[in-house]
Order: sequence, then structure tokens, then C-alpha cells
Amino acid sequence: MRDDILESALGAFDERGLIGASIADVSRASATSVGGIYHHFTGKEGLAGAVYLAALQDFQRVFGDAVGGDAEHGIRAGVGALLGWCLRDEPAKARFLLTAGDAARGAVAAELRTANRDFFARIGAWRDPLVAAGELRDLDFEVVHAIWLGPSMEYSRLRLAGRAAASGDAERALADAAWAALRGDA
Repeated sequence: MRDDILESALGAFDERGLIGASIADVSRASATSVGGIYHHFTGKEGLAGAVYLAALQDFQRVFGDAVGGDAEHGIRAGVGALLGWCLRDEPAKARFLLTAGDAARGAVAAELRTANRDFFARIGAWRDPLVAAGELRDLDFEVVHAIWLGPSMEYSRLRLAGRAAASGDAERALADAAWAALRGDA
């Protein structure tokens, strides 16, 4: 039931926006009573937070599963995983993460800290030995994140908003740029 509610809420938020969607919309879409929704979530804010957390954890799983191997493969695979998840596999979740994040995060702040800590530890376990070996640049992780994923996230945001046309060479160009900026001899 909880997963059905989350899926229906994601659909309502994607169709009507976080502000425009109501608990009644989610109730109708999930065939769950309003009371049943409140049994699982503390109102629309709690529901939005749970949708955000579930989407983020799904992205983190996909990204973490893709990243591995040597430095170049991992950097390129991360870009490919982000673009594939956002633009092909989970566009509704990606739109929600990229547009409703600030409004949704507050209700699940503690859970987000835990999810992010675990995710960054997983990526760090792959990255840190490569930095120590000189295969990747030794930069603060916030800088790595901005270089590695920032351009791909912005391209995804533009595409999902209908403000950019699909480009057949986007993944390669973005992966090339990330690898050029992060490789150890850059």
C-alpha cells in the first residue's frame, strides 16, 4: 500500500506540481483513503519528503551500481548512469528531484543524511584508492560532484523541462568533459 501511495503521489506531483497536487488527488490515484495516506505519512509535506527520499535512493543505487572499475570507466559510467536514469528510465523521479527538492527535503532530513552518508561512503570506497594512486585528481568531493555530475544534471533538467532538444552526442561530450577535468593528469 505504501509503495502504491508513493507511486501515485509521484504521478500527481509530476502532473500538477508539488503545490497543485493534493492529498485527495493521491487518494483517488492510489485507491487509498485519505486516512490511509495519513496513516503512512504526516500530510503532504511528509508524503513529498518520502517521494523525494525514495527517488534519491533509487538514483543512488543505480549510480552506485554503475560506478566501478578503473578511473576512466567509473567517471564515464557515472555520467551515463545519471543521464540514463534521468532521461530514459525515471524521468518523473528525476523531474521531482531536480525541481521539488528544497520543498520536499525538510520532512526527511535525518533519513537523507543517512542515505547520503552511505552513498558517499560507497562512492568514496571506489574513488579514494584511485586518488591515492594518482589516477583521479584530489579535490574536495563537493567540487568532484559539481564537475562530474553538475553539467549532466543541468542538461537533464533542461531536457526534462522541454527547454533543450535531445543531442545524440550529449552523453559522450559530457563524459569526455568530466573525464578530462577529473583524471589524475588533468
